[in-house]
Amino acid sequence: MTSLILLDLPQSSFCAIDLASFTTAPRFRGIKNIPPGIHFCYFSPTSDPVDPTSTESRITDLENPTSQSSSLHFRTGFFFATSPSIPYIIKKWCSKTETLLSESEISSVEIENVKNNLQEIHREFLSPYEKLQIPEEKLVVWNSLASSIINRSQMTLTRILGSSWTCESTRETVWEKEELYEAIRSKTEITGSRQMFGPERPPDGNGDGGKEKDSLDYTRIDLKRTWPPNAFGRERTVWARDRSWVLTDIFRKLSTKYDERLRQGEAGDSGLVTANSTAQSLAGSLPLSEDTEEGQAALLAELAVAFVSTILLANYSSTIQFKHILDISLTAGEAIKSHTKYFVKLVSMLQAMLKAARLVIGEKAESDDEDEEGEATGVPIEDTVLEEIISGGDAWLIKLLRGFNRELKDVGDVKDKKELNKLREGFVKLERMSRRFGWYLDDQYVRKGMVDLPAEEGGGRVEVELEDMEGEDERGEFAPVIVEL
Repeated sequence: MTSLILLDLPQSSFCAIDLASFTTAPRFRGIKNIPPGIHFCYFSPTSDPVDPTSTESRITDLENPTSQSSSLHFRTGFFFATSPSIPYIIKKWCSKTETLLSESEISSVEIENVKNNLQEIHREFLSPYEKLQIPEEKLVVWNSLASSIINRSQMTLTRILGSSWTCESTRETVWEKEELYEAIRSKTEITGSRQMFGPERPPDGNGDGGKEKDSLDYTRIDLKRTWPPNAFGRERTVWARDRSWVLTDIFRKLSTKYDERLRQGEAGDSGLVTANSTAQSLAGSLPLSEDTEEGQAALLAELAVAFVSTILLANYSSTIQFKHILDISLTAGEAIKSHTKYFVKLVSMLQAMLKAARLVIGEKAESDDEDEEGEATGVPIEDTVLEEIISGGDAWLIKLLRGFNRELKDVGDVKDKKELNKLREGFVKLERMSRRFGWYLDDQYVRKGMVDLPAEEGGGRVEVELEDMEGEDERGEFAPVIVEL
């Protein structure tokens, strides 16, 4: 098995591999016995909580650090592949840049020294991977997530993260930087003044390539335009409500071997639009599932990468991408019939994601409630990132899953009935798991009723009404209005 050697990590640092996290000991130099597959290691140079009310500077002098200096460190993580042919992977922490250096960036003398003492390091200074996976469910859940990345790891991870497969909490996408530059330019033109804020954008062709490598290259998804470029009238309305076209279009773009003949056929399908167009009548313009299997696997791998970067690094751009992929996938009702296998894998991934989120939150909730002196140590970063996902929050995911459930129940004839049965069975399991979070994904829930208060709260009965899901009910401002013409 592979060993991960981490050099020069500060003492008592936060370190983690996959879903298992721990605080490093003075003798810690890495992890051994890592099984073959795709893994994710992430690190923060401090595990000490930072008091948000403190007025002391949080900027650490890296040249002359003191015990009084404090800093709020973000997390740095990297994916890596292990196999019997890779005996070890070496990384080194650089305190000046707060980055992990790869083997090619470490001096040859230091690398040679590690190789000469490899047996001693393996025996005395490396923690066994299997002992970190407590409970054992962490390993099972991680393998479920990583299985969607393995087949597409080289292409998807390199496209999104670059050749080093690294990511940080603050890393953003290419278009987010472009939007920032455009906002700065527009502000400068409107006010007629010179640029007073924001970063300097390098001139075209000079140094821009280096910045591109520092950006996340996720697939760009525009939720405001989910119809074909040449669509108009009724067709726009149909594909705005049912996002099957934009979902399958992403499949097509991510499928490098997509048949050119089918592309030419799509160009001639604009005549499908009629006054009574529906998603079903327009479905003929969607690419076939068999022709876009490569793109489906790539999008699922991208979803897994975005989710891992969200819960483990609290990367905001990854959170947005994670939501966008689920937004278009769970609102593509017509694509359920033609791309059933994709949704079977998606529902299975959602189960693994909810289990992973539960393990991350559960572990932190037990260890960070109180310190030895009985004082609160603050809310873990994962709790705040996942608040909208698993604690109910704004019920974003609940709404999507309820809508998907209704679409799934309305699905009639499909090409592969066996896969449809798998999808329905998988969604039933997802429903059962969601109840642990207090979610109910069907329409059988009470919106208004009486609640008996306990005696310690004064007793009595009060009338309560659920307002969070008003959009799911045809009342109030969402009620249909009949107008006589």
